[in-house]
Amino acid sequence: MKKLAMILIAIMLSFGFTSGAIASSTATAYNSDNDDKVTYKDGITTVVTTKKEVTHDKIVKVKKSTDYSTEKKFDKSTYEDLEVDVKKEKHPKHDWYRDIKTETTYKITKTTTWDEVTKTDTIRKTTTPVKITKTTITTKKYKGKPNKGNLISTKSKVKVDKKYGEAKVKVTKHKSTYKENEKTHFDKKVIDVKVTKGKWDKKDKDEDDKH
Repeated sequence: MKKLAMILIAIMLSFGFTSGAIASSTATAYNSDNDDKVTYKDGITTVVTTKKEVTHDKIVKVKKSTDYSTEKKFDKSTYEDLEVDVKKEKHPKHDWYRDIKTETTYKITKTTTWDEVTKTDTIRKTTTPVKITKTTITTKKYKGKPNKGNLISTKSKVKVDKKYGEAKVKVTKHKSTYKENEKTHFDKKVIDVKVTKGKWDKKDKDEDDKH
């Protein structure tokens, strides 16, 4: 009986040791601080590592447009202008001469017309923030345990996800004006005429009397 009991104890101890070894090989086959997924099957350990990188970027779109508007404009001003004309007049009977001065006053109206063009440049800038998540999944297979076994294969898969935020729009306007089709017209009107007659020049007559 004692011999049978010893055999049973030996078998139980042997079975317990083997089970513990198997559990240890499956549960603690790969120790890592990363959030890795480790599986063990048929003597092959598969380690799947997931690494995420987050970066930020932005998309900027600029749209330019130009608009034109035209408005008719005019400017009117008045002023006076004096013209003086002097002519010699001969006496109908004698060889005498005198100056006839004519002073003419004009009222001049100056009218200028043009097209005033307003140019409006509009710049529309749209900025959209982008959150970029790059996920790299690396799968490594080992024969046996990773810390003791041989690396059989390595495969990597990269996935990029983009999340777009709320777009912000900024509108800038710049205005400038210039003239086109400018024309000027003068309207001349007589408002006064003054005629002044000088004295007869009798020098020739006096010289004849002396002779």
